[in-house]
Amino acid sequence: MCGICGFIDINNDSDQTPIIHEMNDALTHRGPDGSGVWCKKDIGLYLGHRRLSILDLSNNASQPFTSNSGRFTMTYNGEIYNFNELKNIIDVDLKSSSDTEILIEAIEKIGLDNTLKKIKGMFAFAIWDNKKNELTLCRDRMGEKPLYYGLQKGILFFSSELKALTKHPRFNSDIDLRSLSKYFSYGYIPAPYSIYNNIFKLLPGSYFKISYEDLLKNNFENIQPKQYWSFSSAHDKFKDLSKNLNENEIISNLDSLLQDSIKIQMISDVPLGVFLSGGIDSSLIASVMQSQSSQPIRTFTIGFDQKEFNEAIYAKKIAEYLGTNHSELYISEKDALDTIPKIPTIYSEPFADSSQIPTYLVSKLARKNVTVSLSGDGGDELFYGYSRYNFSIEIWSKLKNIPLVLRKVISHFIFLTPKPVLDITFFWIKYIIRSYNNDKQSIGSLLKKSYQLLRCSSDENLYRYLIFKWIEPHSLVLNTENNYETFGEKQNLKSSKEGIKNHMMSYDAISYLPDDILVKVDRAAMAVSLETRVPLLDKDIVEFSMSISSDLKSKNNKKWILKKTLEKYLPSDLIDRPKMGFGVPLKKWLTNDLKDWACELLDERKLKNQGYLNHQDIAQKLQQHLAGSHDWHAHLWEVLVFQQWLESNK
Repeated sequence: MCGICGFIDINNDSDQTPIIHEMNDALTHRGPDGSGVWCKKDIGLYLGHRRLSILDLSNNASQPFTSNSGRFTMTYNGEIYNFNELKNIIDVDLKSSSDTEILIEAIEKIGLDNTLKKIKGMFAFAIWDNKKNELTLCRDRMGEKPLYYGLQKGILFFSSELKALTKHPRFNSDIDLRSLSKYFSYGYIPAPYSIYNNIFKLLPGSYFKISYEDLLKNNFENIQPKQYWSFSSAHDKFKDLSKNLNENEIISNLDSLLQDSIKIQMISDVPLGVFLSGGIDSSLIASVMQSQSSQPIRTFTIGFDQKEFNEAIYAKKIAEYLGTNHSELYISEKDALDTIPKIPTIYSEPFADSSQIPTYLVSKLARKNVTVSLSGDGGDELFYGYSRYNFSIEIWSKLKNIPLVLRKVISHFIFLTPKPVLDITFFWIKYIIRSYNNDKQSIGSLLKKSYQLLRCSSDENLYRYLIFKWIEPHSLVLNTENNYETFGEKQNLKSSKEGIKNHMMSYDAISYLPDDILVKVDRAAMAVSLETRVPLLDKDIVEFSMSISSDLKSKNNKKWILKKTLEKYLPSDLIDRPKMGFGVPLKKWLTNDLKDWACELLDERKLKNQGYLNHQDIAQKLQQHLAGSHDWHAHLWEVLVFQQWLESNK
């Protein structure tokens, strides 16, 4: 795992080597083991690389790397897990034993498209073709590795993280208000957007080619990235893969694929471990890893004193059963609160998934012992792991029978009514929704959170509410219009029960997974120079998951297939328990430890002078939250993260 950056400045043939070095240095956390640059000053091309040594620790694998013939030069971030298979198609004397050299030689030998069809891994790279004077930017199928790019002031930029781009003296850091509006919907900025004008995230499973001649002709906007793999096309291709298999055969096949995935992802020349939360996904990864290792594997867990957030007790039991070398750290509120000021530096753009805090802390714990850690991410999106899937279907089946006008009246009543009154009036609701109320919250609290469900006009609108915080962000962000691209427009959401299930999962797999979950893990881990690997996102597992019916995935509510696979390794008493989020007690913090910090960042005069947000709406929500009449912690957290980012990037 590494960091890459670079630029082409067609209007400046002076020596810009100091600039690429400064950009490179901004990525030191991604690659503390080495730094390299490569340039063609006559055309203004500069490539940078920071190295975290994982395979072939010698200098022979240093980057940027030039192919044996001299035609291609590449700066690359990631791991190609099946690189040994690719050796058979390369007819050159290798200078190293790294996957970098095998990747670049494969591209030269059989071409980019054929290479991308064959490789398994996580990657983002920039490769310069000296013969065609052409730059290609490429990103892995599921978006595990980040890659930003864009054209500003005649300069083509690219980098693993935005912080490197901001080091260029001609970088324009104007905020894209459209992106800011989307941030307040999602809690993250979805691809292809970034917080900055004219800077984009390359979509997962795509590459972008642009020649020096295209830049001279100012042809950037006419060139679109090419999708070499997409979730939707792969679903159409592989949906019948398990059509003739019974349940036991499906479980057996998945177990076999997972064994293969973990086997190649455990290849490393440095110490390796796994994050273990005690949930199904991470427990399955740890179990398979231990089954393949002759020595106890390293497992890492973060614990909380607050019972509702603490999974460490379950993780410890699983680690003891498997016989792993287990490390756990119970973090204090001070540990977590001390992490908050680091968030703008870690994430480079506004990012408000509060589980970023424990993710950073568990990465920090793991890095004391290993350089690589596997994780169980991807299981929820591929195998029906979120409660909101069943919740949205079940709730809509009831709501749609009540006239919308009446529902809006009830919604308004709930909004205006104090929580204690709601607790008394609607106590009976707890018997209807108890299967979804894992936190045992009061009915008043749940209704305060969910009153907008009553306003939904369709199942599409309902799911939009469930994944959004600010339902109408254009009313929060000043000088923007409602440019929201609906869930239905993106996913062609169908009204059938089967269609809704598949499309909710697909949407999360192509948006929430790469733009939230994988961003969270990549940036948190790389902030402490830790490589993370995600076995469940292996190409074969992803494509096999598409062939399993949503009804089978959701059998007994959720992740039935993964549960049955895990039963091969663990007893049922270590598996069957309610799902817990990897969260922190933000609601409590904002009324106690973080109150002064929040009030300072959300000062009305400050917000008004900055001119980005509707200060009156924010002030009202802050007042209501502090008074305890409404729970606005998720909404306020998004604003606080943006405000903190804004102040750190003045």
